[in-house]
Amino acid sequence: MGRFFSDPVEQALKYVYYDLRARRGEEGFRLLQQAVEDGDADACCILARCLYGPEYTWPGHNFPSDEQAGDELMRRSVLGGSAIGTIISLRCGVMDDQLEASMPLESLQAAFDIVLDKAEHGEPFCQMAIGNVYYWGDFLRIEKKDRQSFDSDDAFLSYVRESISKCEDWLWKALRNGITTGGVNLANFYREGERGIIAPQPEREEEVYRYGAEKGYPDYLFYYANELYGQGKKEEAFDLYRRAAELGEPRALFWAGYSYELGEGVPKDAARAARYYQQALEAPAGGKVNPANRLGMFYYDGEGVERDYAKAFQLLKWAEDNGGSPMLYYLGACYANGQGTQQNYAAALKYLEKINWNCSPGFYLLGKMYCNGLGVPTDIAKGVEYLQKAGDHAQAKEELKNYKKTLFGKWVRR
Repeated sequence: MGRFFSDPVEQALKYVYYDLRARRGEEGFRLLQQAVEDGDADACCILARCLYGPEYTWPGHNFPSDEQAGDELMRRSVLGGSAIGTIISLRCGVMDDQLEASMPLESLQAAFDIVLDKAEHGEPFCQMAIGNVYYWGDFLRIEKKDRQSFDSDDAFLSYVRESISKCEDWLWKALRNGITTGGVNLANFYREGERGIIAPQPEREEEVYRYGAEKGYPDYLFYYANELYGQGKKEEAFDLYRRAAELGEPRALFWAGYSYELGEGVPKDAARAARYYQQALEAPAGGKVNPANRLGMFYYDGEGVERDYAKAFQLLKWAEDNGGSPMLYYLGACYANGQGTQQNYAAALKYLEKINWNCSPGFYLLGKMYCNGLGVPTDIAKGVEYLQKAGDHAQAKEELKNYKKTLFGKWVRR
């Protein structure tokens, strides 16, 4: 029997939370499923968190998301007498008055005391749970206290301040014992503080990420890389993005590719950038829109990959359809030229006319369309204006040769 939980749950906690570099999350998930079938109430709680999405576990695990199933498991955990399930159910929004009245444990305070004892004896998941009770203010409900429990506003605020401050020590303990999700709220605590109660300490947020990166936690290599990137330390950031990606951190793949594309912290290498973007698209989790857009551009331009307009359009349109900012020039060009999709000047115009930066090839296409009435009523003056905006663009300069100004200042076709 495990020291704090059953053997299967303790092994699952190791795979899911404490040792991400082992990349055995799926094995941990299966252990929890079996333990749930065997009636383990603590396993119901941990499996529920796995099903709540990557906000609650490492995205690299690629666990399925099913909030409804997670809620049901959390209720089973509470009704099965799990102290950790009872405490965590407060954060999940599952603990309503009816469930509280039905739970076998005497009270929320009794559940808290059980979890606190395990935390004090070194159990990391419980340390995180206790830290979160203080961070999120759940202690008020657990201890059944509010403003009316105190003689004055100052006394109440002093109690709240003292209680919330306890999250710092507990979340540090959890992080130092390997549970990286505990450090997320710790970083938030330093960055934001608690308005009117605890002053923020933004300079300490980086300390959290640096600690996790030095320990080699994949997610913290990524977080700290973001900090360094924002400080302009691109070479150090790239090294961390690369290391995080090698350890299975899906969110690092795009940034490693982006570094290669722009030559930030590493020499430019379009082929390597393309490979990272492709890996990001194939990764179990992480944002897909940005790598889809960048790789779509690569396929259109033939940068780092063999030019393929069909793949370019497919990726670019998928990114837009899934909430990404549309790559206006590239989608407009695909439609205008019939590259990778059926030619559609009206569709092209919707993208190209939104361009608000110096985009010579886009201005050339708009000039050509207006001058020749492609998808719009012919307007040579407007078309010439776009062609002139295209500057030294070779095709634009050639197209301009087809037009001249009359003595009355009107642009006409030669």
